[in-house]
Amino acid sequence: MDWTQLMFWSAALATALFVLIRGADIFITGARNCGASLGMSPFAIGVFIVGFGTSLPELASSVAGALSGSTEIVIANVVGSNITNILLIVGVMALLAGRVVIKQELLMTELPLFVIAQMFLVIVIIDGVVEQTEAGFLIILFTAYVWYVLSGTKNNSMIGDERPNFRWRDVLWVVLGLAAVLVGAAYTVEMAVNIATAVAVPIGLVSITAIAIGTSLPELFVTLQAVRSRHTEMAMGNIFGSNTFNALIVTGIPGLLVPLAVDTVVLELGLWFMIAASIMIFVIGLSRQVMRSEGFMMLIFFVFFMYKLAAFI
Repeated sequence: MDWTQLMFWSAALATALFVLIRGADIFITGARNCGASLGMSPFAIGVFIVGFGTSLPELASSVAGALSGSTEIVIANVVGSNITNILLIVGVMALLAGRVVIKQELLMTELPLFVIAQMFLVIVIIDGVVEQTEAGFLIILFTAYVWYVLSGTKNNSMIGDERPNFRWRDVLWVVLGLAAVLVGAAYTVEMAVNIATAVAVPIGLVSITAIAIGTSLPELFVTLQAVRSRHTEMAMGNIFGSNTFNALIVTGIPGLLVPLAVDTVVLELGLWFMIAASIMIFVIGLSRQVMRSEGFMMLIFFVFFMYKLAAFI
């Protein structure tokens, strides 16, 4: 093994992830301003633009993986990101905030759709492959999700003087951010494949750890910002929305392009941790709050997940 080459690939992977995440951040800034100037409601901006933007790294890296022939990356990335969002990010948020309140409207809109999305994700991947017809069904389900959210917010759009002026600079940020995301995603996948080949580990292991955690950093940044501003309910909504988006779109779009293989790491370990984490956040959600002690337990569970992954090295 050429350790110099391995260190170079690792540094390149970190750089590609930085470009990917920074591109998503620029995209969110521009798209949020464009949405506000076009009269979108704050809720719709939060659900679709911020939710889509924070999941854009997962989508871009998954599409790049599917197009490059490394289809195992897609499901490993989705499962790893969903586990990270719940156990690591919600855990950190509860630990820092002390107590995270989950509002009733969030339980009425996002939580049921989150559960449905995770349930269908498990159904389509448990046999070891995601067929194109199954991917199409996930996208149809996401379309129903969009209709459901928009139908509940159609009367809450910005009107009159509340709309900011449209600026072409915001469109430029959208284009530049999207370009950075695409470039970062391509190199993220290439470096991940190189590292997995060099150290002779399944590509799914690299995807469910390094890529999944790296592409979940936007959600972590949103969460830390929410804790500082004491708007943790917005961060909880972003977590539910992001995991729903991952399950339906980040799986569905690459799956329409090519059938997706499910790695052994996912089938034997990752899938069951995702199910356990989803049940955990669902039960905690019903209590309408996440306490610091529960956040601490989530972090311990995440560390245990990392420990169990070591068996595949």
